[in-house]
Amino acid sequence: MKFGKFKQRIKKVGWKLELVFFILIESLLIFLILPLFSSPVFGGVGGNVTVITYLEVGNTWPELLSVHINYGDNVTLSPNSTQLVTCIAVVRDYNNDTDLNSGWGRFFATSSSYGDSDDNNFHYTNDSCNITRNFTSFMGYTDDEFLALLNCTFPVQYYANSTDWNCTVWINDTQNWNATGSNISFVDELLAVGLPDTINYGTVNATYVSDENITSVINYGNVDIDLDLSGYARTEGDGYAMNCTYGNVQNISIFWEKYNVTESHPGTLTLSQFEANYTNLTSSPVTEQFDLAFRQNDTENEALNDTYWRIYVPIGVAGSCSGNIVFGAVKS
Repeated sequence: MKFGKFKQRIKKVGWKLELVFFILIESLLIFLILPLFSSPVFGGVGGNVTVITYLEVGNTWPELLSVHINYGDNVTLSPNSTQLVTCIAVVRDYNNDTDLNSGWGRFFATSSSYGDSDDNNFHYTNDSCNITRNFTSFMGYTDDEFLALLNCTFPVQYYANSTDWNCTVWINDTQNWNATGSNISFVDELLAVGLPDTINYGTVNATYVSDENITSVINYGNVDIDLDLSGYARTEGDGYAMNCTYGNVQNISIFWEKYNVTESHPGTLTLSQFEANYTNLTSSPVTEQFDLAFRQNDTENEALNDTYWRIYVPIGVAGSCSGNIVFGAVKS
């Protein structure tokens, strides 16, 4: 009886030992195999360890995002004057816009180049462009701490060539790192002339031809020109050269005022000589070949030429007389 109970106890213990052994084997296998399929461990210890990396970016290169010439419009020049041309660049510096410290630009005809010397016909320089750090918005860009505007202006003379022009600008930061950009615009043709306020024939006796008046015409544009000439006394198309204060006629007909745009005939002339060497002024504009080139010299204005005028005083007028001559510029 006692021996049978002992055998039963032995069987129970063996079963438990088998179970313990099985659990140990399973645990060992799990420990060996699980790391092959486990997720990475960030830092610490594991089969795959991912380490997070860090750095702080120091200086960054400035960026020049776009260049706008005259807000997208062509350049329209002003007779006998300068026209201020604006080149505005949108720039960005991720070190903050306060890192931007200088800018410069060139405005030049595309037939020229960036590095050419300045010449009013084709090249202008600005070495101290203005940086605007607070601008709200411009051409679709909204201001933030990284954006700024570089504004380069150029006072362009009236005789600058009518052609395509390039504006190239540079922006520099506190580390002397820089960026550049450019754009193209067009300078329009300008037709303009300059003349004295009056043509004074002096005192002329009735039935006499006046002395020759020499009147200089200046080309204040940027193309070669001819002249459109016409005249009137009081209102355009009235058929008179002058209206006078006295006389039974009081008007001098338009054809008695004459001009020559190519050569002078000095001295006293008879009526027949006058008519032979000068052309009648008319009420309607007449184009005369003049071939007056536009200015090329920056120190002296050579773009001028003389015209020659006389008038005949007929019977029937007296006192003081006055009229108007219209000089029009047309492209040669």
